[in-house]
Amino acid sequence: MAVPSSGAVAFSTVNSVFGYGSSMSGYVGKVYYWYDPSFGVRSGTFPGSNFPMTMFYGKSGIDEWNCACDCACNCGK
Repeated sequence: MAVPSSGAVAFSTVNSVFGYGSSMSGYVGKVYYWYDPSFGVRSGTFPGSNFPMTMFYGKSGIDEWNCACDCACNCGK
């Protein structure tokens, strides 16, 4: 399950999706994934400085859109 793509997002939601704790510093340098309708699944890395909560919108800590990811994939396809 990815973080919702809009609206207010609580840090508890972010932590339930990613599992890196309740401090922004726990996310620095971590890889995230999102689905781009024009390009498919994309990935990025959280920056090493303060970043807005909106950066979590639509993101997940696993590639949940691609069933070829691994045995822990919960894509539901």
